[in-house]
Amino acid sequence: MQSSIICFSLFLFALISECLSNSHEELAENNKLLFKTKVLPFLNSYCIKCHGEKKMKSGVRLDLIDSGTDNKNLLLLQHSFDQISDRAMPPEDEDQPSDEAVKSVANIINDILTLGKSKQRPKNGSARRITVQQYQNLLEDLLGTKDQLTSILPNDGMSVDGFTNNKESLHLTPQLIENYFDIANKALDLYFIDDKKLPEIQSFRIDLGKEINKTPTTDKIQLNGPSLLSVKDYFIYETIPRKDFSFNSLKLTKTYDFQEGYNGNATVREWKNFQGLHHSIFVGMIGRFTGGYNYGRSSIILTEGIAIRPRSPESKGGKKEPRGPSPTLSILTRELPKKGLLKISVDAARYNDAFQPKNILNNKESKTFKIENNSEIELNINNNGVFQIDVIFDGPPSDDVIIANVGKRTFSRRIKPPYIKNNDSKVLIPLMVVELNEEDKIITIINGNGGNFNSLVLTPVSSNKKTANEFQSFKRRNPYISAHLGVRTDVGARLSQFDKPKEVNSTEFKRYSFFAPVSSFPLPYTENTNVNYLAGLHELAFRSEPTDDRQIPRIVIKSLEIEGPFLENWPPKEYSKIFFSSHHKKNASYARKIINRFAEYAFRRPLTNNEEELLFNVWNDEFKLTNDFRSSIKSAFLVILTSPQFLFITEESKSPAAEPLSAFELANKLSFFLWNSGPDEKLISYDDSSKLVLSIQDEVNRMIHDPRFGRFMNEFVYQWLDLEKFELVNTDHSKYPKLNSETKRELMKEPIHFITHLIRSNLNLSNLIDSDFIVANDVVAGYYGLGNLSENGYEFKSIKHKSNYLGGILTQPAILSGLSDGSKSNPIKRGAWFAKKIIADPPKPPPPNVPEISDNNKSLSMREQLELHRNQNGCMECHKKIDPWGLPFEEYDAGGLHKNQKVDSSSELIDGIKVKDFRSFKKHLIDNYIDDIAHSFLKHLSTYAVGRDLEYIEIEYLKSEGTKQLSPQGYPLKDCINFIINSPIFMEK
Repeated sequence: MQSSIICFSLFLFALISECLSNSHEELAENNKLLFKTKVLPFLNSYCIKCHGEKKMKSGVRLDLIDSGTDNKNLLLLQHSFDQISDRAMPPEDEDQPSDEAVKSVANIINDILTLGKSKQRPKNGSARRITVQQYQNLLEDLLGTKDQLTSILPNDGMSVDGFTNNKESLHLTPQLIENYFDIANKALDLYFIDDKKLPEIQSFRIDLGKEINKTPTTDKIQLNGPSLLSVKDYFIYETIPRKDFSFNSLKLTKTYDFQEGYNGNATVREWKNFQGLHHSIFVGMIGRFTGGYNYGRSSIILTEGIAIRPRSPESKGGKKEPRGPSPTLSILTRELPKKGLLKISVDAARYNDAFQPKNILNNKESKTFKIENNSEIELNINNNGVFQIDVIFDGPPSDDVIIANVGKRTFSRRIKPPYIKNNDSKVLIPLMVVELNEEDKIITIINGNGGNFNSLVLTPVSSNKKTANEFQSFKRRNPYISAHLGVRTDVGARLSQFDKPKEVNSTEFKRYSFFAPVSSFPLPYTENTNVNYLAGLHELAFRSEPTDDRQIPRIVIKSLEIEGPFLENWPPKEYSKIFFSSHHKKNASYARKIINRFAEYAFRRPLTNNEEELLFNVWNDEFKLTNDFRSSIKSAFLVILTSPQFLFITEESKSPAAEPLSAFELANKLSFFLWNSGPDEKLISYDDSSKLVLSIQDEVNRMIHDPRFGRFMNEFVYQWLDLEKFELVNTDHSKYPKLNSETKRELMKEPIHFITHLIRSNLNLSNLIDSDFIVANDVVAGYYGLGNLSENGYEFKSIKHKSNYLGGILTQPAILSGLSDGSKSNPIKRGAWFAKKIIADPPKPPPPNVPEISDNNKSLSMREQLELHRNQNGCMECHKKIDPWGLPFEEYDAGGLHKNQKVDSSSELIDGIKVKDFRSFKKHLIDNYIDDIAHSFLKHLSTYAVGRDLEYIEIEYLKSEGTKQLSPQGYPLKDCINFIINSPIFMEK
């Protein structure tokens, strides 16, 4: 049914254009005469003085305007029509035309615009280069390589609308062509394998646990500074991974000769031989002894592994980064694969941990046990349950850490003054809230020499609802483990995050695997003549990552295994897909078949006969010269990956008239729109465009819910909302200490996840402006002060916020903070952004040498400073379209949060309506501007979808048909995407 509507819509669109063309010339001649006799004299009298050859206020020049219906002229006519009809021009201090003259000129211009809307533009097909990100995605999808090979490419140019996929800004320079050859060569080197040889895989494992190593080295090894881990507590050995194919196990080097060796930490300048894995791989636990939130020992070695606390997320004293990075499990190794995918596996569990309360819990159900020194105490527990344990001292504790061994578990808490004291001047320490069972009857409390111990108080938590809820909330939170890779230098480590942190969601040991290409990380560089024992070391680091400042259980790491290059299949599936099995692997017929197969995947369509012969001849010519089948195939593949057919998205047209897209053109257009990459086999399988049109809604729905949809959202939302400003703004960390780099990284994702949620749930467009929910993880929720509502870790989920100051994209810090100077809010930046991005009515660029807002008089409010600035020469006209939108945003600070103090955020909007605050501003937008906001969204989405600037007729189509088809339902966002895809703007070439 829907496909019939689409076809009928396209038919009507073409039919109307054809009928109108018969009278087009007659109307055009009449308009030309009226424009010359009526409009031009009007413009000369009232407009050219400020908008002519000598003077172009706001960049508008009207002396070249005519009655033509080309795109540029129509856009300028539309602007003139709006200004004249609204009596916005001429300015109040200039001579004014009569109402009759305004009406007459406006009618003539409107007739020209109406004629322009009906005129069918020549299409002539199109060709645009793929973007850098699309190129990277294509290489990954086609060759299976995850190596970031495109880093040598320059950034793509940006269009006026802020998009990097606009064909007018996607140039192809000689340098770029050379870069494409370099990248294609490297990609094919990674892709091609020698299927006569078995692959080589290196793998080693490190087991952790108290005195797990029964034969530890006696060498003194101390490369990480003071390590909290004894050589007895880890065991290193090589492993052979389980695979469904044969391979050679690549052994680690175990014998080294260095001239600059070591004796402890001292350098010895003499040749020395070193033998054993402990000279190839070094394990250490680094970090503050009591670090990690100041809650106790940062790490502790257990029988089953090493328990580590999260590193502290706090940012103190205006520092840019969080205090840390303690604690860190550090692995130094001399050898890692130089290319391919590296797999790091961690066997870890969430510790059955204790919560540390702030207050003593003592009531009629409490039991007191006398403590003598550091002796054992037998707890008399009738039933399993949750208990709070408090410790009473006769005087100040003798150490700043209390250690509690409860059954087989070990806990610790850091204590520091001022202490809680009772009437007898005894020191009261709330130790922990813990789940106890029959195995936990014996407890040992250790504090220094234990000299001031008095007693231990045991209280069932069921007697206190607040404490019980805190403990249950603590138990629900899962820790996250992160992996990092880099190099060890003389001044520390340069580390980058390796894959995403993994949620450790079980108290049973499970395997958590991290994957990333080695080439994405810095490699240690050492000259061949460098014979220093400490040179050329990779560093792997593992941490428990906090999502906010709430307590979370510790992670226990049992073992680590490093494997590389990681191969899931052999040959790799991307290779086998092209190099299929055959008994004739070296004849011309086989070469032709695999070249054709690879080219069809790369070109994203069937080959023409000419293309097939050209590519075969590339192989054939080289094979005749070299008799090297593999090298000749690679040469043909290199031609494919550097050809226009691979590097460009093309739509071939037979005439200037509008034509429907072919099946393969439509498949490509859909996939580069919604996946930012080429189509998959299902899309390509439609050999007839009518079949794809019949299934278009199902295909779009499938693509939106595919993980590859995230590629599109990352690019579109980032560019549409100009999120780069948030990355670049220099935040004043003395004012906004919470806005550190890690928090910014998560806040940057919020608009992307929010809009993705709106689209996948097909929610109404009004949610862009105001919503009763946010889409957040623990980091984002914590930044808003809503950490108690989120138990999501790093996963973004919808959360009801119940706040007057949140909801929609207009209150998101990634936008608001980016539109500030990092210290103060900026209504001009926010107003200009709103006008351009949200209602598609961008202000003109400011004239040269416009003065900045003066910062001299700090006693004035931002509103007063803005008024002084606006009244300066050259500022008033632009600010009429900026300030009314920007002033309501004054409720939000440069950190993107609602200000604590009362702020005058009232504004008289350009429609003359006064809003008293940001909440009423959002309501007014939804009630009165939703069509404008929808048009802006559709315009930006369409511009991105087709990769070019829209024609005037297309913009008008979005206004009229978008309102007609989508407004009654409230502009559901998935429906907006379907509307664009089914429109002539997208479907025709």
